[in-house]
Amino acid sequence: MKSKILTTAVLAAFLITGCATNQPVYTDGKATQVKKGDALTLGLDREDFEVAAETMIQSLLGDPAFVNLQPGVRKVVAMGRVVNDTALRIDTEKLTAKITQAMRRSGKFVLTSAVAAGGALDSMSHDVRELRKDDEFNQKTIAKKGSLVAPDFSLAGKIRQDNVKLSNGKTQVEYFFLLRLTDLNSGLVHWEDEKTIDKTGSSKSVTW
Repeated sequence: MKSKILTTAVLAAFLITGCATNQPVYTDGKATQVKKGDALTLGLDREDFEVAAETMIQSLLGDPAFVNLQPGVRKVVAMGRVVNDTALRIDTEKLTAKITQAMRRSGKFVLTSAVAAGGALDSMSHDVRELRKDDEFNQKTIAKKGSLVAPDFSLAGKIRQDNVKLSNGKTQVEYFFLLRLTDLNSGLVHWEDEKTIDKTGSSKSVTW
């Protein structure tokens, strides 16, 4: 009986150790592979998007190009294209929405939904103007020509993934979040930054 109990205990300990070994972790992304905490998955989760967004927000609002921009004179921002260059199916709005919300709350920026890469975020700005042809609507209540406001800046970027096979058989997955804010009048980039998230785990782990 004691032998069976001991065997069961050893087996349980082995399974627990095995699971812990396969648990993905955040690392410093360097050869030292310093662990920076446990990760839920080798893919991207909500925490990753929140960390990336917070880093970008602090960088943007603290940049010399905008830190002295007075609230009340808000710059209009349009959403450019955010490229998903990963093996994951990503809703990039998870990242950009948090950033544009913080930009708007700062009082320095406002987002336009009338124009964006790939089409308007909300087509109603254009749809309501089609009512000018409909006699059933009071034409005085319909938006006038020339009332839409053109954007001053566009927010665009890329999310990239690189997989690196390590000597111990594990895989390091590196995610790069790159965003830039471009002045649409001059075409000059007024701000850009990159946030890197590194995770290491079993090569058998699924990242898509």
